Amino acid sequence: MSGKLKGVVDSFGDDWVIVDVGGVGYQVHCSSRTMGSLPQVGEAVSLSIETHVRETEIRLFGFSSDNERDWFRLLQSV
Repeated sequence: MSGKLKGVVDSFGDDWVIVDVGGVGYQVHCSSRTMGSLPQVGEAVSLSIETHVRETEIRLFGFSSDNERDWFRLLQSV
């Protein structure tokens, strides 16, 4: 599983960002807080990642810090 992504911001959506890592674009879903802290397109970014694997999809969730990711994990366990 991915724990961290470092790359370049490629594009944005409402709740996701595409991070280009060595020519591969990863769609990472983020909270509004994390989205607001991301750099501009073309700039370097590093995100803590939580990967969710479902029957029909694999979804990456990105966080600006390990602490924010840990809170997400705690909420998912409730």
